[in-house]
Amino acid sequence: MKYFKKYPVFYVSILLLLVFFAAGVGYDYYLASKSSSLAKNLVGKMREYRTVLSDDPTSKAIDDSEANIKKLQERLEFLIKDLTRASGDIFKEPASEEGYQLVEQLRGLVFKWRKDASGKGILLSPDMDFGFKKYVAPGAQPPKNTAVAAIWKQACVLNYINGKLFDCKSEQSPMYILSVQRELLPQELEKSKSQTSGKARGRTVRRSSEDVTGDTFKIPEAITARKVGSLDTLAYKFVFAGHTDVLRRFLNKLKDFDAMLVVRSIGVKPADPTSLPSQPVNPEDAANASAAAATSAAPQNNLDNIFGTAAAAPAAAPTAPAVPATPEAPAVDAAAADNRTPIVEDNISEFTVVIEYVEVVKEGAKSAAKADDEEEAAPEAKDKTDAKK
Repeated sequence: MKYFKKYPVFYVSILLLLVFFAAGVGYDYYLASKSSSLAKNLVGKMREYRTVLSDDPTSKAIDDSEANIKKLQERLEFLIKDLTRASGDIFKEPASEEGYQLVEQLRGLVFKWRKDASGKGILLSPDMDFGFKKYVAPGAQPPKNTAVAAIWKQACVLNYINGKLFDCKSEQSPMYILSVQRELLPQELEKSKSQTSGKARGRTVRRSSEDVTGDTFKIPEAITARKVGSLDTLAYKFVFAGHTDVLRRFLNKLKDFDAMLVVRSIGVKPADPTSLPSQPVNPEDAANASAAAATSAAPQNNLDNIFGTAAAAPAAAPTAPAVPATPEAPAVDAAAADNRTPIVEDNISEFTVVIEYVEVVKEGAKSAAKADDEEEAAPEAKDKTDAKK
């Protein structure tokens, strides 16, 4: 203490220097530990950077990718053109964009189909309207003008398929067309803006399946090739009867790939003889039958109403005479001969074929991709907005 009192300035200076030295040592230790953690973080970031840099395409890779995309687009254009060789023959311009004029065109097509089928010996139901009864029946309401183009396009494709189906008739075997159904188009279900506002729009969408009638159907999602934004389709269902060779010829004609027709499902079952038409139908008589069916309140669901009472009462089969006995062969009882079951019969099968006409939607694919990008960007924008708040 005597030295401290004698030299206070010296000792105070030494004490301050010791305090500064201890603080410097502690600060150096702190900086060293922080530097170590930063160095480790830097090593990890550099490793990530090298990984990303190795995956990042170079200018050459980008050019190669663009060239590959261009080749794929050219290939797609070639395939579409090659698979739609008959498009010029299939699609015709509608005579007008008015719904009532389309009705007259559809009636002309239905009359032509009935006439072509009758000319080839194909049996049709008297009220066969090939899926367009909604518009060709007497007193029917015409479609909306906005749906004219879509309905006419659907009718053109059906006209092309009907031509292939009619060509399957052979002179040796009978052929019956029991029903032709088309898928109800979205344009036919669209309502006005006032009708589709608010809750009415949801009810309209839910009722779309209820609008399906006997002339129209809805293709199951499990078998359709439709993909929103990429592929658009027009679906048809054909129910016809005949021998197996009729179905085989029909499928062979569809595999010509002159149009983008895809068979989505095939059903086969024994035909019910009571459901088969018994005589050819004159197109004029068929039109009169359709008018009578539309104005009559009586149901037309059985053979008596459609073909008359004569169709329901077949003539009695003549009794076969007994075969006389000969020295070479004994007598054969006619009743026993009639009871013998033949090994092979003239079986008529009923075929149900669902067909789709496929179209590639290029602009829709781009729009779908853009929508996906916008959906992905939306959460990021929202996070930035929340961060600013």
